[in-house]
Amino acid sequence: MVTNEPVRTPMRVGLNKNHPRLDSHKLASRYLNEFFARTEGITVSPRLMDPASIGALHLNNRIVMTATHLGYCEDGFISDKLVEFYRARAAHRPGLIIVGGCYTERLGMSLPTMIGISRDEHVEGLARLVDVIHKYGVPVAAQLYHAGRYAHSLVIGEQPVSASDVPSRLTRETPRPLSVEEIHRTVENFGHAAARAKRAGFDAVEIIGSAGYLINQFLAPCTNRRTDDYGGPIENRARFPLEVIEAVRRAVGPSLPVLYRMSGEDFVEGGLTLEDNKRLAPMFEEAGVDCFDVTGGWHESRVPQITMDVPRGHYAYLAEGISEVVDVPVIACNRINSPTVAQRILDRGRVHLIGMARAFIADPEVVGKIREGREDEIRYCVGCNQGCLDRVFSLGAVTCAINPLAGFESERRVGPPAEGRVAVVGGGPAGMEAARVLALRGVEVVLYERRPILGGGLRLAARAPGRGEFASYVTYMMRELRRLSVDLRLGVHATAEMLRNEGFDHVICAMGAIDAAPSVDGVESPTVVSAQHVMEYGVGLADRVVVVGGMVLGCYAALRATQFSQDVTIVERGSAIGAGLGRSTRWVVLKMLRERGVKMHTEATVVQVSFNNVVVELEGETTILPADVIVVATAPQSDRRLAEQLRELGVPVTLVGGCDGTGDLLETIHETFCTVSRLEL
Repeated sequence: MVTNEPVRTPMRVGLNKNHPRLDSHKLASRYLNEFFARTEGITVSPRLMDPASIGALHLNNRIVMTATHLGYCEDGFISDKLVEFYRARAAHRPGLIIVGGCYTERLGMSLPTMIGISRDEHVEGLARLVDVIHKYGVPVAAQLYHAGRYAHSLVIGEQPVSASDVPSRLTRETPRPLSVEEIHRTVENFGHAAARAKRAGFDAVEIIGSAGYLINQFLAPCTNRRTDDYGGPIENRARFPLEVIEAVRRAVGPSLPVLYRMSGEDFVEGGLTLEDNKRLAPMFEEAGVDCFDVTGGWHESRVPQITMDVPRGHYAYLAEGISEVVDVPVIACNRINSPTVAQRILDRGRVHLIGMARAFIADPEVVGKIREGREDEIRYCVGCNQGCLDRVFSLGAVTCAINPLAGFESERRVGPPAEGRVAVVGGGPAGMEAARVLALRGVEVVLYERRPILGGGLRLAARAPGRGEFASYVTYMMRELRRLSVDLRLGVHATAEMLRNEGFDHVICAMGAIDAAPSVDGVESPTVVSAQHVMEYGVGLADRVVVVGGMVLGCYAALRATQFSQDVTIVERGSAIGAGLGRSTRWVVLKMLRERGVKMHTEATVVQVSFNNVVVELEGETTILPADVIVVATAPQSDRRLAEQLRELGVPVTLVGGCDGTGDLLETIHETFCTVSRLEL
């Protein structure tokens, strides 16, 4: 995190001593000029805004807001919170909005906060949601959902169901196989749900046959061990989804479009491959599917699908593969968060539509900004999953780490108009957000950052392999601050006296945290450096690196060190590596560490550090780990020094971000937004 004074590190070991030492003011000025010269005037081909159609349904552009669970409902009933979330997105007129998942029966409900379409009582609320979206001229589809073995017994009140009794790695439960009679009833429930969607006014329905849910469980050999007409060869395993498609088609009639969300490849052992799905797609089309919405993977897949390390648009090839064998439109999705990536996929001419979900959570105006040629104002989803998937997995309501209004559309507002001149000290995420909100309130803002570049700890995190998307948020904020006429004073070390003499009405302290060395003998050794220092400069050509601390910062520092050394070790006193990383991301980071050969020790107590080794109590024994560089990645301490000095001088001051004790990116952005919006000036 950004600090008000230079970070104290005993010695910079193994660094390139020849990097330029330019005057900070000149460096900052040159950096800003080059940055804005590179990034202004970004535009994309208008093809994204070309009209399209799915069956008889007209779309005014080719961007589809795909379904995503939000956790805003109770007992399946539509809430005001859900309506306002979709209102904010519909107002900018995507081509199509898909709402869901909407569970078709109680056994198919994986979470108690899902949207229900299983009872006639749900129709009134669904119709209200449809009416709000239709006010903006946007068509809307209902996604018909059944979790199967991904449902929790605590949620549905009984044992989950599936094709066979194969344990789920997601829920740690074993389902019971559906009987043939129950299969028929489940198919009927899909049809009843589709009929309710039509009654509610939906323009289309989508059957979810992806992500490892019930339809996948019938299709994949790894979860379908049946010996009856619904098991065995692929033609039999396809019987259930075909019956579902036919039931839905009968329920909605010949003209209402039926979409099918497909895992182009399951990426699980014993799952379907792209070639398998290329056999199935024409069968599904013949049964009544008007459009395929192609994603990839299951929730159990151990091939990353939507985390930050996955390249943008990486899985478009799955949709392109399905498009080769069908004559209906195909939607490509997964890690598509920018118009340039979307346009590149469309320009290949193999798919017809682009699906986005998290992009709309991060920026509800994304389509409007593309339409109006304001692509450089888009707040791109960074794939951190902190506010969306990680909260879903912990049974929470969805928001967004970088959009503090997501999920709070009717609850939060930028604070009232204000006057005055305010200094923000620190150019990390908290400082940038504070400056943005103040500028939106009409305040004259001066932002001081002692380094010649904005971003703080987020900029450093972006240097770790697989974490580069963090940089796109920094880029967005730089553009926003310039657009809002914030006075950026980079390369300036702001002191209490300077700020008092400038006559500011208020000072926002956002310096983050400072390094905290552990109470260990030898920590002052010249071979000891901070994790922040490693993120910034690397470790030179060190042969052996030991990282002390295995939480988020330690993991990132270890990944960064692997760019320089093939011998990296993490020692963590706790019981787990990566504590603090979200559930959807932690396993990916650990996988990357293992693939890069990083050795990881838990419940390891560092007792002494010397010039070239670390002494550790490990499994009841004293172990000496050789080290050319020792990286301290223990929890930093809030930097409140400037705030205390300002208070002594009688200057009004407010703390935000790390110097106020906030934690991850989500907490930092949300708390800063709320604090600065409420600030009386």
